[in-house]
Amino acid sequence: MPLQLDKEKAKNNLAEVFDRVSTSADPALLNEYRKIFKKEISFFRQSWVAAWLLMYYDQRENPHSGAVPAKSGREKRKDRRQEEQAPGVGALTEEESKQLFISIGRNRRLYPREVITLIISKTSAGKEDIGSVKILDNYSFVQVRDAKAEEIKEKLNGVQFRGRTLTVNYARSAIQS
Repeated sequence: MPLQLDKEKAKNNLAEVFDRVSTSADPALLNEYRKIFKKEISFFRQSWVAAWLLMYYDQRENPHSGAVPAKSGREKRKDRRQEEQAPGVGALTEEESKQLFISIGRNRRLYPREVITLIISKTSAGKEDIGSVKILDNYSFVQVRDAKAEEIKEKLNGVQFRGRTLTVNYARSAIQS
């Protein structure tokens, strides 16, 4: 049975892709893909390839397309939690790290890689000084190396990010222990 095009769904998916490109994609990585695309695909065929990619993206969510089966709401939430609790580059032990509370979360479309980039750009900390990043709806927790915790707390506290003034403190569980 041939597939039917749902134009409204395709427009919504295209808007979602554009929104993700604008808000959550790594610009450097995206630019590398863009260079490959421009080099490998002739100018006159680029729109055809883009249309095929949109069709593929659109149909992957269609349970009747024979593509990837649609996930239930529970599976999508589980995947999102796993992604947002992903450890940083280097796993840190409890003894060598502190947990920081940051007053911004998923409701501002925050992703772990953005928290890591923010910390690295505003402090002398490197990727190896950052452990797990847990993003919740309104706030986040970041595991950082003891030696860098105070500096990160001081330099990020009061910084404007995504329309909010950040509050950064030690997480309560870290204070109580």
